[in-house]
Amino acid sequence: MALNKYANARVGRLAQSGGAVRVTIASSVGQGNGGTSLPCKGCFVSPASANSGIVRMNIGAAASASAGIELSDADTGGGPLFVPVDDVSLLYFYGTNNDVIDIVYLKG
Repeated sequence: MALNKYANARVGRLAQSGGAVRVTIASSVGQGNGGTSLPCKGCFVSPASANSGIVRMNIGAAASASAGIELSDADTGGGPLFVPVDDVSLLYFYGTNNDVIDIVYLKG
């Protein structure tokens, strides 16, 4: 793998761009990028601190009250969680209606 000019980092490991999307929980569920494919090199996921309930996340299948992991927000001492996925739409969320999850994704 070739080296690039950025501190000798390998090109395949360095994100060249990225972006952000926001998921709003509706009917207790949400999906990254509204379910539309958005290829990436990984995502930073963070529930909004103003959320009223617990948010759970699963990868590749629906999250529920018993499936997935609980995400911590900044109010509870948590920070963004890095999730090594190749598509934002693989992220599924479960929580209280109108709660928000912010996702920053890395692109190659």
